[in-house]
Amino acid sequence: MATAKKAATFSFKGTTVTYAAGADGSGLVAINFDGTATGYGTVLGTLTFFEDAPGSKTGRTNWVGTAFLDDGTEVQGSSDGFYEDAGKHKWRVRGLLRTSAGTVLLSDGVVSLDGRAYKGTLTEWT
Repeated sequence: MATAKKAATFSFKGTTVTYAAGADGSGLVAINFDGTATGYGTVLGTLTFFEDAPGSKTGRTNWVGTAFLDDGTEVQGSSDGFYEDAGKHKWRVRGLLRTSAGTVLLSDGVVSLDGRAYKGTLTEWT
């Protein structure tokens, strides 16, 4: 049976946003983030939202990023997940994050237009 323990909190600020058209009227929104995560140092990454239709309230997400640890090493991570509307200009994002260090983490956070922020928790899945 899998167990979980809170591993980290993260706090990122959006730096750029790119919009692109997908197939069949779908859309992509890619946001580059820069910030920190407990135990992981500085983190840079891109969170992509896949919209099935303009104004979608739910959909798929993908995260790709690198953590630059204080000891000079780097850990890459990628995640597939889902988003849902969480209020006025807010989206809850949850995903399964796999790292190059072999760690599997459950990510749960909120992207907010206010402050261009993405904040949440990472829970280690063991």
